Amino acid sequence: MRYLIRVIKLKKELGKIMQTIKKMANDNNFIAKHRRSQKDFVRTRELTFADIVYFILGKTGNPLDLETMRFCQTMHKEVTAPAVCKARDKINYTAFKELLQQTSQAIPPKNLYRGYRLTSADGMIGELPRTPELMEKYQHSKESLYPQFCTMAEYDVLNCVYTNAVFAPAPANERTLFYSLLEEHNYDDKEIFLLDRGFPSVKLIQQMEKRGKSFVMRVPGNFLKEVDEFGKISLKDKTVHINYDKARKRANRVDFEGKEYVFDLRLVKIDLPKGKTEILITNLPKTEFTRLDIGELYNYRWRIETAFLDLKYAVHVEEFMSRKENSIKQEFYASLIQANLAMLFMGVANQVLLSKKKWCKSWSM
Repeated sequence: MRYLIRVIKLKKELGKIMQTIKKMANDNNFIAKHRRSQKDFVRTRELTFADIVYFILGKTGNPLDLETMRFCQTMHKEVTAPAVCKARDKINYTAFKELLQQTSQAIPPKNLYRGYRLTSADGMIGELPRTPELMEKYQHSKESLYPQFCTMAEYDVLNCVYTNAVFAPAPANERTLFYSLLEEHNYDDKEIFLLDRGFPSVKLIQQMEKRGKSFVMRVPGNFLKEVDEFGKISLKDKTVHINYDKARKRANRVDFEGKEYVFDLRLVKIDLPKGKTEILITNLPKTEFTRLDIGELYNYRWRIETAFLDLKYAVHVEEFMSRKENSIKQEFYASLIQANLAMLFMGVANQVLLSKKKWCKSWSM
């Protein structure tokens, strides 16, 4: 019975998200906010604003002609691929970014770590079509002649939900992209950020503290002298007092708000196989989290790595129908929404399978 209850709850969540998408796609204020011209979508046309939203969200990774044919069969419309492209150009990609943010908020974080949501962020580099427009804005690398993009996604690792993302030309600074995500971050309950060694900086620690956020981060070598000194002693868990005055800020060329910054930082050593050790930094208190807890927390960060693999090989996030920047960004954010919906569908399917398995087991007895 409890599996049936879970299935019903998951179906309700799915229904709520689908209704959220439908409501937003047909909302006049939403349309006015994200259309690229005030003249767009003011008359009755074969393709409405909502039609294009459904078309992009329903993409399956096929060429545009096949996607259009499938869309026409599903929606009982008669339109051509060029007509779809023309209608897409009238919608700013920000519509899909807002859809991602709103639909992710409609998914309640059921899985928590001692009352905390665990959020991670990571980046990915991909290739774009080789067009004059994209070649001018998106640089190519020595290894590739194609223009490249860089993304940074924010991810709830326990509930497998993308909550926000940013799309930018490569190469891009990971910290800079993450700051832009922090500016838009709107989760007010207890939360722990899990970040890899490319992120830590004095400025980031200050921004986390400013927002009242907890964090666990792996640090690279030569991060701070206090961390380097900690690595040389036998202690495995120590809280250090760090004072960045004007002279130290100027000498180390460190960026942060204000002329000086004073803070406490907890340093933790985690033993790895083959006698290796890594150092994690955190602002979580010893009274609530042991050293081993900190190591366990950081291990959860790995889930964003596997989630990105799913984006590449299951959702096909890098396979774009369009060759225009705005449309490509539409598809990118749509892919994240698709990934979130797929996880909910999998949750329903898993609960159905578990309920059937339990029923079969009880019947055989």
